[in-house]
Amino acid sequence: MSQASGIMALGFLPHYALSLPLLFIAVNVVIAVRRIWFHPLSKFPGPKLWAASRIPYVLSLLRGKLNEDMLKMHEKYGDVIRLAPNEISFGVEEAWKDIYASTWTQRSEKGFSPNDMPQNIVTTVGINVRARMRRLLAPSFNEQALKAQSPVLEMYASILVKRLQAIYNAPKPGGDVIVNMLDWVNFYSLDIIGDLAMGESFHCLDESTYHPWVRTLFNFIKGMIIVAAARFLPATEYLLQKFIPKAILERQRQHTEFTNTKILQRLELKTDRPDFLTPFLKEMAKSEDKMSLGEIQSTFAIILVAGSETTATTLLGIFYKLASHPEKQDKLYALLRERYASDSDINVESTKDFDYLDAIINEALRLCYAVPGGLPRISPPGGDTYVGHYIPEGTSISIRPFVVLHSERYFKRSWDFIPERWLPLKDRPKDHVNDCLSASQPFNLGPTSCIGKPLAWAEIRLVVAKVIWCFNVSMTEGRPFNWDTLKMMMVVEKEPLWLRLQRRGHCGVISEKITFYEA
Repeated sequence: MSQASGIMALGFLPHYALSLPLLFIAVNVVIAVRRIWFHPLSKFPGPKLWAASRIPYVLSLLRGKLNEDMLKMHEKYGDVIRLAPNEISFGVEEAWKDIYASTWTQRSEKGFSPNDMPQNIVTTVGINVRARMRRLLAPSFNEQALKAQSPVLEMYASILVKRLQAIYNAPKPGGDVIVNMLDWVNFYSLDIIGDLAMGESFHCLDESTYHPWVRTLFNFIKGMIIVAAARFLPATEYLLQKFIPKAILERQRQHTEFTNTKILQRLELKTDRPDFLTPFLKEMAKSEDKMSLGEIQSTFAIILVAGSETTATTLLGIFYKLASHPEKQDKLYALLRERYASDSDINVESTKDFDYLDAIINEALRLCYAVPGGLPRISPPGGDTYVGHYIPEGTSISIRPFVVLHSERYFKRSWDFIPERWLPLKDRPKDHVNDCLSASQPFNLGPTSCIGKPLAWAEIRLVVAKVIWCFNVSMTEGRPFNWDTLKMMMVVEKEPLWLRLQRRGHCGVISEKITFYEA
């Protein structure tokens, strides 16, 4: 190249450099215009900015405000709205059946699992893969398995009550006994799920503190949410994942290594202990269906997360509601006194068919839903019709539980805690006989429903009955807690719930010494 031509090229360089950002802007404007006005989903109402780009959705998700934003949008735009360039959100009860009961609607590929995590029963997008895994896991979660597991649940519920009684009986200046109930419901749910999924408790209740694995668990969940958010923006996914703090990535690695090691150790044990692995391995041995070691470890790892996190969230919501509504707690306690002669009478079997206890749990599940953001699915090839609306193939669709569960259309006084709405029709208050109870599906339904529903109900009934039998729980001044202000991403970002305990007169004194943890 001659010197003159080189100078000419340099002269044009600034103009070329300036044109790149202009070209980038122009391309994105064209994409936005096409998405807003010429996309197959253009007929659906919704905010134009959200239809043009995934960025507002991702920002709302990471801020923990997605449910709050969705509620406002559904109130403004209607029951079926466009939430993103390729996503439709449903705020009506009928969508539960239309979306989730169908065997043709697939899970969203934009899942929560890390890229290197083998497929598992929760995150797999393969319909046949999920069906195979459910068949093998079913014996671990049926009524026969629950009957065998019941002594395990009862043991940990009793340990929890003993720990709280020991705290109450310890000398306290001024006599106030205040505990962080978040810790104790976490301890309870984690010890049970560790025992059943890995063959070994985390000993959180024994030592009244968190096992190191639990701290890696919280980072694992946070990392999953960031990964899910990054996958909504394919062009920048690699870059966004690079911004995940190294501390979170390291604890995710530690979490996975520890979990895989413990599950492998349990698989190698020759035992018939009453846990998830015993019936699962027996089913594997006689079935033509198999799961690889990676699938087994990944599945039981995700069961550890889902089984502990959702149960602890629900229990936190229940105790918050009971402490905030003493009249409901008093009613439950009176019924407990009628039903049981002593604490030893409260067990998994005896807490079944307890209408008011179930009503309290159902109402807390409605108002304190553990996965309020919904579970996205993908419409099948050729598209399909949902709630009377044709949805093109490949569209992300979901019901938004937070919207449905707070709708006056389905629940009169929808923001109020009214367990009585869940009582049998003959006992239900007149104002709530027309409440649409089927609008609340906390365990989902159809082929992707929660396989651990019977276990979760048994855990929750048991510990709520035992705690309220022994203690009156109440809110504390100076340490406010409001469920409705908690950040909600894909799951609820829980905060400490400080409750005052008052031991009931009939509850025996426990003199057991414990190691106190730092609150």
